[in-house]
Amino acid sequence: MAESSTQSNSKRQTLSPGKDAVVDRISSLPESLLCHILSFLPTKDSIATSILSTRWKLLWTLVPKLDLDSDKISTSELSLDDDDDDVEDAREILFAHVVSSVLAKQECGELQTFRLKWQFWWDGSHLDAWLRTAAARKVKELNLDIFTDRDENLNLPPSFFSCRTLVVLKLTGTIDIDIDIETPSLSFNFPSLKILHLVRILLPSIINSPEHSFLKLLSGCPLLEDLSFTTDHFEGEYKLCVPTLKRLSISGINDSDYELEINAPALEYFDFEGDLRNIKFYEKLNNLVQSDVYTAIFDDVYTSRFDHEPEEFYRTWVFNIFAALNNVKFLSFSTSGTEWHNLGNIYPSSFQNLIELKFKVNGCSWNVLQDLLQKAPNLETLVITKGYDFVESNSYWKEPQYDPANLSSLTSFYYRGFKGLNDEVELVKYVLKEARVLKTATFQVSSGESKESVLDKLSMFPRCSTTCLLRVE
Repeated sequence: MAESSTQSNSKRQTLSPGKDAVVDRISSLPESLLCHILSFLPTKDSIATSILSTRWKLLWTLVPKLDLDSDKISTSELSLDDDDDDVEDAREILFAHVVSSVLAKQECGELQTFRLKWQFWWDGSHLDAWLRTAAARKVKELNLDIFTDRDENLNLPPSFFSCRTLVVLKLTGTIDIDIDIETPSLSFNFPSLKILHLVRILLPSIINSPEHSFLKLLSGCPLLEDLSFTTDHFEGEYKLCVPTLKRLSISGINDSDYELEINAPALEYFDFEGDLRNIKFYEKLNNLVQSDVYTAIFDDVYTSRFDHEPEEFYRTWVFNIFAALNNVKFLSFSTSGTEWHNLGNIYPSSFQNLIELKFKVNGCSWNVLQDLLQKAPNLETLVITKGYDFVESNSYWKEPQYDPANLSSLTSFYYRGFKGLNDEVELVKYVLKEARVLKTATFQVSSGESKESVLDKLSMFPRCSTTCLLRVE
């Protein structure tokens, strides 16, 4: 029987693959969606799409995001015979031209994000114009990562200190936020700023002066919720008063002579890494949910300046920090180079809300862990990581005095870097014996023993929980 015309056409269409393959489905998407896709690319890659077709030629100019990196500027047009100074000079000129050109050609109105990673050697004057343009376009997020080999740090233009639309400000590198205190007309005014991250920029010492630039910066951010700063230089007296602050991260502190007073009653997350000294919280942190603390104390050079026994000061510092963290639910704690065994019981009261503890233990902190386990009756997850012993210590794991509430809520136990040393074995025995509702005990082995032999040894320890599953990784 002959095929009908309709059936024949249908068959030919079926047997003609590749028709849909040549259709540019991406280019047919709405302009707003294409711009959203391009916003996830560095600006250099976004501009590169302009060669695809007429449709794509100007799309990058509509993307409300700029992500420019001087390290990614091509030097293919520069002569290989040029000396290093000439190449660097040409690179700076080229990058400055690229940034200025891109800012001029963008057709979108408001600027959502402006990220600039810039290494320069001689002329940073272009930044003033770029930041003024960004402010005029109501930029919401500014991320500056700047490095200069000049003797002085780069000063931000005063006109930018009153960017009312800025929500996120991240500054990294050789940037100076100092304002001349003799010029009262200059002040910070960021009424919309919620996130402020300062990484290794110059934080001048504060000597109880409300006119100092760092304090001015904080007081000019009435909605600030997230403050993070990393600094190599931290001396003097610092008073952080930010009632709206929810997240505070401080790291890189290697100085010993400083005082830090924190007034942040709304704080939900506290992260500290550095040399623990005199840190004082004005208000009890009733809203604190999570804290990550890595600390080192006991600097002989610093303590030699005191006439009293150093343990008295150590006890005060440590007591203050743990008193502030009293309501925390998730705690990560680590210490190094610290003799803790002379401190006795360092905790002011029980951690009733603590449900997860991550503890990096070494020879100096077994007793800290021991005391903390007795103070956390509602602990559900315990993660132990074996740390390094930087100082010799006579401290060792000592089984806490029996209390039916000890580890009564623990359901998950994880030990990273388990070597089977005596203190580790005694801790594991204690946990398995006391944790009556334990579901899983997982051990990540770092010794040369096989997983099977380690599992056999662990299986011999008495377990209070009949449903506990042992795992060795």
